[in-house]
Parts: sequence; structure tokens; C-alpha cells
Amino acid sequence: MRLAAVEERMSAMVETSGRRRLRGYALPAVSVGILALLTLCLAWRNLSAAPVTSDYQKWEAIGKGAAEESLVLLKKAGHAARKGDLIALTNAGHAEINGASTEGALDGLAHATGVSRGRNTLVEVHAATWDRPWFAVYDKGSGFCAYLEVNPVTAAAMTTVPKRLPADFFGVCAVERIDAKHLESHVDEFKAKLDKKFFGGNEFRIVTMANAIAEGAPVSVVRAFEFHDHYCPGVTSGILMAGYLKKHFAPGAGGHYFVYAVDPWCKEDALLVLLNATPGKRGYAATYPADADKARRVPEAKDVCNLVFRQNPETKQWDGLALAFQWAETGCPKTGNGLLDRLCADLWYLKRMDRPEDFVKVVKTLELPEGVNPKDWARPGVDPLEQLGLLQPVQSSEPAAAGS
Repeated sequence: MRLAAVEERMSAMVETSGRRRLRGYALPAVSVGILALLTLCLAWRNLSAAPVTSDYQKWEAIGKGAAEESLVLLKKAGHAARKGDLIALTNAGHAEINGASTEGALDGLAHATGVSRGRNTLVEVHAATWDRPWFAVYDKGSGFCAYLEVNPVTAAAMTTVPKRLPADFFGVCAVERIDAKHLESHVDEFKAKLDKKFFGGNEFRIVTMANAIAEGAPVSVVRAFEFHDHYCPGVTSGILMAGYLKKHFAPGAGGHYFVYAVDPWCKEDALLVLLNATPGKRGYAATYPADADKARRVPEAKDVCNLVFRQNPETKQWDGLALAFQWAETGCPKTGNGLLDRLCADLWYLKRMDRPEDFVKVVKTLELPEGVNPKDWARPGVDPLEQLGLLQPVQSSEPAAAGS
């Protein structure tokens, strides 16, 4: 601001009476020029930026800036969001820029929006370290969601922490209404917007997760789809399967599961998280059967997708269940849009999370021979279904020998 302009503004604020007043406070008569100089000094101090001293400090400021810009975008959309209505989703903490952690952004984002892990309103979406950091702030009150994606070049070059992030800091800035009710009544309009990737290609994960949390998704559901990085009926089947095991096949105090996926899909990510059974802890195995492999299954085992074992702490013997998942008729309309069709199914199943028995079916109860560990059946070349007698014998294609 030019000095003359400051003097003009200050002159307008100073009364011409014997004692001059500024904003209602009595001041002795002073030079307008001195007041202008002081104003310039204060303005410069407020606009000056502190040097970056750590990755945490830098990314905390970025998270705060992203939150503040999101609130501006939501307000421009015609709705002033209340902090209690906000849900924030981000891949910060997983994504990196030049090997630097972005985890500090979580604190800045939470501070400016009021979201938190404890309230189940701060979602840390699993991502590869090389993915671009992004932020989404969803307002339950209006259904609008603001999305900002960090420009990695600008972020890497940031050496000071300004009071406000520059306009080019975010490579993508957008705000859209994404609540399920609105989308159901604007199918064609939403399809056209999806083609433009208005959330930088993250539309599926943001729309499904934000709506699920707004509908009251339990913490266990959120943890499962955080790891899976989106919410879909596939991961839902794993959540329901984990719920069934918890109610009807608990491992007991201090116990654990061994899970063998004989027909893997998205459900495995939910089972890994909710059962704490992982390959790294020697508690999970998977094989990917071809159609020819499935054709060998006996009729009762055609839909078996997982074998789940637990060990008796006293006898050390393993028992288990061969499980299948029975998909339901949800009544959701077929819009031809994969995102909307899956979102409808997600929310339908979400209302039935306390009834896993409606969908998870026990095909066979299992008991391993004494001394046999389920890991023995996870070795290369060993088919657990064959060990359990759930495969038909291989038919020989060679003709019988003469005279036999």
C-alpha cells in the first residue's frame, strides 16, 4: 500500500476536533504521517513469513491452509459450514513429497476444522508415498464437499510459512455437492461431472467414504475402508464376515486367527485390519484360483471364499469354518454409473452391519488333525480345499492301457 493512500485512510479515521480519536479511543494530536508509518510497519510484520524449521511445521501450516481455503470454498457455494458438521478426508501422512513426511498436515487440518479421530470425523486414507497429497472437507449440513490437491512443485519449494498460502499452492481446487440424496436425483448431471474428474480422480473414494461417515458408519467400518482407500460392497463383505466371526467364532482371550483366502477380493483388506491377521505375522494366506480350479470344487464348496481357523489354547488343536458370502438383492436402481450403484449398495449394507448372519454362510465346520497347522496347507503346491476333500478328483485324459 502506498504511503499517500495510507495517509488518506488514516486522515479519514482521525477526527478534526482538539483531541483526535481513532476507533473510539482518545489519542493526543499526532502527525498523520507517523500513524501511517506505524501502520505500514504493523502490516509488514503481519504479512512476513516465518522460515520453515521442520517438515512438521511446514505441513501443519499446509493442513491449516487447506482447511481455511476449504471453508472459503464451501461459503462461496452458498453455505457457511459449522465445525460440528464437518468431515475431513486426506491422504496426508501416507503421501510424501521428496521423501518428506506430510503427517503434520493432520494437526493443521484438525485444528482449523474441529475434526478428530476420536469423533470419527478425520479420515486418514491409505495411499502410496508417491501419490499427491490431497484434502477433502465435507459439510454434512449442506452436502457440499471442497477438494484441494497440493501442487508438489510449489510445496517442495516452500521455505517460509506465510500467513496465507499463495493462490497457486493447490493444483486442483473444487467444490461440489455429493450427498447421496442429491446424487440420486441428478444422475445424468453427475455422470457428466465425473468425466471431468472434478476431485482429481479421487471422486469414488471421497463420495463413498464421506456419505458413509455422514450416515453414522461405525469406527470398524471406517478403519476398514481407510485401509482399502475407498468404500465398496466388496470391502463391506469383509466387514460383515469379521463381524460374524467376532460373534460366532471368537478366538478366545489371547487367541488369534489364521485366515486362508481361497477366492480373494476386496474383503481381504477388511479382514486383515479387523482381525489383525496378516501375512507378516504368519496369520494370512491367499491363492487366486482360475476358472478351471473353481470348476473342480464339489457343489457344496463352489461359493467358499475363506477358511478361518482358530487354535484351542489347551489342546493346541485347530478348528475352523469354510465360509461363503451371500450377496443380497438391495433394491438399488441400476443407473449405469458404477459409483452411484455401489454407493447405494454401500449404504444399504451399512444399515445391516449388526446382522452378519444374513449374509455370511458356514459351508462346513473344520477340524485339523492333531499336529497339523493351517500354515502347513499354505505351502507352495498345497491346496487346502483338496486337503479338506472339497475338490473333485482330477480326471485323467490318457486312454486306459490295453488289457487293463
